[in-house]
Amino acid sequence: MADAEIIESTTPESAPPPVTPPPVTPPPVTPPPVTPPTPEESMSKIVNAQGSPDAQLLSFDDFNNAQLACVDIESVIAATIYLENATNFLEESELRDRVCSVVSLYNVVNKTGLTPELLIGSGVEGLTDDVGKPDLWAFDEVMLDAPEKNFLVPELQKLVNAFQYNRDNVWPKQINLSFDDGGALDSLYEHLWLFEKYNATITYFVSHLALIDEQRVLEIEAQGHEIGHHGALHKHAAIYSKEHGVDKWLEDDILGQLADMKALGLNVTTFAYPFGARTKETDEALLKHFTHVRRFAAWGGLEYRNQRSDLAIMTGYSIDSHTINLERIFKAMDTLRGGETLYLGTHAIGNYTSPWHITTENLEAVISYAASKDIQFCKMAECQNFKKASE
Repeated sequence: MADAEIIESTTPESAPPPVTPPPVTPPPVTPPPVTPPTPEESMSKIVNAQGSPDAQLLSFDDFNNAQLACVDIESVIAATIYLENATNFLEESELRDRVCSVVSLYNVVNKTGLTPELLIGSGVEGLTDDVGKPDLWAFDEVMLDAPEKNFLVPELQKLVNAFQYNRDNVWPKQINLSFDDGGALDSLYEHLWLFEKYNATITYFVSHLALIDEQRVLEIEAQGHEIGHHGALHKHAAIYSKEHGVDKWLEDDILGQLADMKALGLNVTTFAYPFGARTKETDEALLKHFTHVRRFAAWGGLEYRNQRSDLAIMTGYSIDSHTINLERIFKAMDTLRGGETLYLGTHAIGNYTSPWHITTENLEAVISYAASKDIQFCKMAECQNFKKASE
């Protein structure tokens, strides 16, 4: 057998490792230049953010680029919160003014610097009356609960909305009936049955206390009615105080009888001017002794006007025989809103030759109409408690 051919292997015992080429570094890529938004584009972004959560994404740079110089870093929050909660879409020119008003409102130092015009200009709604004038009562209610600084439109809007809701749905509509003069006492006493019939309370303003039946006055109060002050001598406050001074008028016509009334046990906190005559100085003097002061309107062609019930000085409208107009009175009752009071004043009840009286028939017509409309009767000292009455 022939020897086997021996083939020598040419494979080395260990192969060298493969050679890895060095990494190739790509050339740096230069990003394209960023083109900043134009002022028009930034303003368009702000306009489109009205009523949208996108308003939260707006920055100071957006406002700055839109050339809204009124917005600074501190007040940008006021602008964005306004835009997010905006309910009325404004065009660019109007929105520019609105944003600057919103910022001005936010930057007011404290709430004593607030005005109705500033709130209205900043977009707070519900602060004007039916003829477009500022609703001062709504503004006063906002001022009661407004923060001391950093005023935001949505927060102030909530306060206005609460006022409007209370006025329309919660607070009562009220009427106050008042009767003046010591000479009206007997007729008033004899008609207590009429008030009881309709569960109505009244205010009786007493003059000449020393000359009338004090026991009857006490009985009127005991039946749930209010006794007020009408001057011991029934002086014309404007004339008497001008001639003798306010202090002398107080001494002669007010303070002596007030002390006598309280000595009888009467709870007297209200005053009605004889003749409705008054001055700013007599108003200020009376408010040091009484919580409420009533003026009086008794001219021909009288328009009966409802008043907000939280006033310390109000006007009573005559329903005496020479001025009474039932149609106008009913119209005023029909237009009463919550928190308002219709103040009606007269003198004796019955038929008299003097015009300063109301007939029993007319008085019952007024009372029965108010009762049919669910209008609450309030004593003058309690009319301002309309908020508590709704709790």
